[in-house]
Amino acid sequence: MGSSFSSKNRGRLQGVFLGSCILCLMGLPSTAAQEVTPGQLRALLNQRVGSLDKLRVPDRDEDLPQPRLPSGEIDPRFRITAAKRYLGKLLFHDPIRANAIRPEFGGVMSTAQTASCGSCHFGDAATKAGQVINLAVGGEGRMEMARDGQHVFDRAIIEGLVDAVPTPLEITGPNGEVMVSGRFDAVDSVPRVSPSMIGFAFNNRLLLGGAAGEPYDPGNPAKANKNPDNLPAGENLAQLAFKAHRMAETQNQALQANAIYRKLFADAYPEEHARYLQTGDLSDTMNEDTTIRAVAAFLRTVITRETPWDRFLAGDDGALTARRLRGGWLFAAPAGQGGGGCISCHSGPALNKQLGDEAGLLVEENFRNLGLGDHPLQELARQVLQDPTHHDIGRGEVTANPAHNFRFKVPTLRQLRDAAPFMHSGQIGTLRRVIEYFNAGVPLDACAGSLSVADCHVDPAFTNPRGPGGTGLGLNLADIDALLDFLENGLYDPGLVKHIPGSRTRTFDPNLEDLTYSEELKALGAVDGFLPSKMAIANDDPLSRHQMLFIRGEVNGDHRVDLADAIFVLVFLFRDPALEPDPMIAADMNDDEHVDLSDPIYLLEYLFLGGPRPAAPYPGIGADFTR
Repeated sequence: MGSSFSSKNRGRLQGVFLGSCILCLMGLPSTAAQEVTPGQLRALLNQRVGSLDKLRVPDRDEDLPQPRLPSGEIDPRFRITAAKRYLGKLLFHDPIRANAIRPEFGGVMSTAQTASCGSCHFGDAATKAGQVINLAVGGEGRMEMARDGQHVFDRAIIEGLVDAVPTPLEITGPNGEVMVSGRFDAVDSVPRVSPSMIGFAFNNRLLLGGAAGEPYDPGNPAKANKNPDNLPAGENLAQLAFKAHRMAETQNQALQANAIYRKLFADAYPEEHARYLQTGDLSDTMNEDTTIRAVAAFLRTVITRETPWDRFLAGDDGALTARRLRGGWLFAAPAGQGGGGCISCHSGPALNKQLGDEAGLLVEENFRNLGLGDHPLQELARQVLQDPTHHDIGRGEVTANPAHNFRFKVPTLRQLRDAAPFMHSGQIGTLRRVIEYFNAGVPLDACAGSLSVADCHVDPAFTNPRGPGGTGLGLNLADIDALLDFLENGLYDPGLVKHIPGSRTRTFDPNLEDLTYSEELKALGAVDGFLPSKMAIANDDPLSRHQMLFIRGEVNGDHRVDLADAIFVLVFLFRDPALEPDPMIAADMNDDEHVDLSDPIYLLEYLFLGGPRPAAPYPGIGADFTR
């Protein structure tokens, strides 16, 4: 029996042989092969996408996707300009706007102006929050640096505050009056992982369920209908975010009181400023509409352009290592032909569009049900609603189509190295585990709760990507390693995190260039290294200020940088690990993202041999505290 060779096995062998021949005819290596040449990968991409140009990011912001008029011209109201983008970047990260605090719903006045859009979107976390629970107002802290140099995101609820209601949830009375509001309670928390802003311009719907940009449909009250002004997706997202995160209605009063912002709005909106000069009403220039448009203009320019993948697409044969070339082939090759088929859902310049829709015209095709469960904060929503059957149904909530339940938006694959946790629920903690999840094709939660499996519509592209009868992708360990290397490193651009002179990629967070002001702005009160409000970048709660506006090199608490600090670090490293600097990053004196022997040596060279001074506080240039 053990030596028999059935016709069924013979058929399988013939199928494998035929599949290998097909791959060879396409110029593709079989799964067992390890070497992929740049020419083979480019040939595969051309065969699958049609042209490498469909995958390339435009060099200029002006050529990024922007809302257009029926004539096809860019709508001047939403056109990206340098002045508008710059204003939007500062507004996005400035806590000055989060001042819509409502004590009658549980809001705490002391938390006013302590958070911003940037509270849940950090450059170091691939423009996400870096943790499952993302917190704005009511949270404290940003990140710390572990001894191994890793940034640990540890924003938590301020002690004594209670997260009573998730942010989007409101309960109204019989006359439409708000009874309970997650928009105005003590803690601003959202029951989904914060989405990446990378590739913002390459979307005709935004938010994980696609509510932003969805056309208003008063004839269908079952829909979410969160776009009554029928704004483009980018502007609608900014509008919704301002309402949800304690900014709408009151933010412009704070902005109008700031002379620096008055000048920046005038530069960004010359026509509106001309009206102000006639009327004397600052609201002609500084209002919800102009603030929304500035933030959306900034976010449309958030993209990476200097990844190894981008250099490869530009013709650099050495941009991808051998293993990353292999990973790129697995990324692009069909699942039924030995690849991972990732490009089927992750095509286009931002790697977030369905194959064949690189121009981004389709909508529903960009939402997928991957069999995932709820974000942890949905349990709080169930308690508030007193409904144990409540679940996050994703796209279904927006369209009111039951077939869309549990579908969520296909995300960008750029900058995944920093993007954990993953999925809308944050259920998967590492990128390797994401690949393994797709490779297995087995849902974590077939229906996210109470509906029957028949109603769940888990996407067959996830469960059976190779066709009927073949669960998952069927990749081996070497395949997974290669695909992981490509996704983690081939699609990573350090320029999004740290300013690199000459890079076409700009940092997401404000950098040295952004916070170095003209003499005109300095005359209005601007201080180099600080936002126009002079608040800490993104978060202005006391703990965040401590973590960000520290004195690099001042580690022993005497408010001086001297020999005692070098001795402190040496004792910490070699004798007493309990003597840990607070914050740890203050001891990283040479700014190499590690605390080791090189740091006290660096400080000693500065103090006694005329070496360079310790780097400025993270993340801005800060004041020169070093003496």
